[in-house]
Amino acid sequence: MGIKIQIATAIAALCLAGCASSSVKKTWKSPDYRGGVVQKIAVVGVEERGVLRKGFENRFVRDFREHSQEAIVTHELLTLQEMKADKQAAAARLRSAGADSVLIVRLVDQVTYDSQVRANPAQFVGTVSGINSSYGWYDYYSLAFIEMGTVWSSSTTKVYIDASLYDLTTGQRLWSGLTKSTLKENTDRVEEVDALVAKLVTAMRKDGMVR
Repeated sequence: MGIKIQIATAIAALCLAGCASSSVKKTWKSPDYRGGVVQKIAVVGVEERGVLRKGFENRFVRDFREHSQEAIVTHELLTLQEMKADKQAAAARLRSAGADSVLIVRLVDQVTYDSQVRANPAQFVGTVSGINSSYGWYDYYSLAFIEMGTVWSSSTTKVYIDASLYDLTTGQRLWSGLTKSTLKENTDRVEEVDALVAKLVTAMRKDGMVR
């Protein structure tokens, strides 16, 4: 299955960061696919840390099953190392669990921007704007407090995640969706992950891939 890129950073950002908004930027469906909805999806979150991989896979399976779409998690069946070591054996293991397709969810890119805003209250400003070479050490020391102000900082992280659906028999990609999440501060962490998964599942349903 060619699993090479971990989704660790993306999941950590989504679960630990603050205010966010997520959207599906684009989707793709194979023009050659005529099979209709898939029967049973095996979900793989490419994440080395078990707790995060489990959480991501569970959310997808929960949302699929809410609309009667059969799906299974894979963290109970195979490690990422086992999948990477033997693609054919991994596919056979997933098929033996009843899956006819596999959804690979992975990190594509992440960019973080930091910014600061400094405010100097009027009571600290206006008496001294520089230092004269004839002043003593204490005057130089006091200047730091005269220029004292309040600094607000913020961080914005943009995370891009790809979800691709593959046929387990042919190995062909059937569908893919690219999402963008803009992460800030002060939000419900679990709620944002839920929203991201829900939007991907909705996009798959809209394109006729799942129930």
